[in-house]
Amino acid sequence: MIPIFIPTRGRINTQNTWDAIGPEAREVARLVCPTEEVKHHEWLDRRVLDRGDVKGINNARQFIIDHAVEEGYDKIIILDDDLKFNRRESPEHSRLRKTRQPEMVELWEKMEGLLDGYHHVGLSPRQMNDKHWPHTVQYGMRQNAVHGITPRILHKHNIRYDSMQLMEDYYVTLKLFLKGIGNAVIVDWTWDQRGASGAKGGCSTYRNAELQEQQARKLSEEFPDHVKLVEKTTKTGWEGMKTRWDVKVSWRKAFKDGQARPS
Repeated sequence: MIPIFIPTRGRINTQNTWDAIGPEAREVARLVCPTEEVKHHEWLDRRVLDRGDVKGINNARQFIIDHAVEEGYDKIIILDDDLKFNRRESPEHSRLRKTRQPEMVELWEKMEGLLDGYHHVGLSPRQMNDKHWPHTVQYGMRQNAVHGITPRILHKHNIRYDSMQLMEDYYVTLKLFLKGIGNAVIVDWTWDQRGASGAKGGCSTYRNAELQEQQARKLSEEFPDHVKLVEKTTKTGWEGMKTRWDVKVSWRKAFKDGQARPS
């Protein structure tokens, strides 16, 4: 089964993704955590990969890619640590239902199969998922939280998650798109977050309004034809940031522009 990596920090007592991925996946999955958390996860019968003192989700993702290349993995999956999953009740309608642990292996096998034809594979968020029905897979669209990847493609093109401090997943997807490397996103299954984005632990330990604005500007400057800097106001914000600088990405345009460029 395809190796699964879950970068995590500061969430020893709450590992939602680990609990949700199913028994087969837990046999091959690793929580990628700092050294000081290793023994705590192991005591709770969780398999771990010690990332030492590597801090930040961008650096943790890059640590995973480098580790996968070193170990010779052709395909891997990287998951956020606060996820729950749903799938369509039936092909006949767009309604979703909660997944059951024994069936989760179907999702990982589907992602692994798609990675035979695509270098990066994602999963639809639950929000607005009904717009994708009756399709089961879509192409050339945003992916976050769930990333199937062939690590060698990032090394080949020197595309690195640690090029950004935040929104590093957007950066990597855009870089791949603009090199003509499209993706496949599964849309008859979905991911959702347990609790609000920015829950204690993870990015919340270092993300603030200043860094958010800096990184949003950096992404818009890196991809001026495809990323627009915007100011957003939400009822519940990250670390108190109800108003923040963010980005609006033209994913379809980036995908089409990359496909039109000579290889």
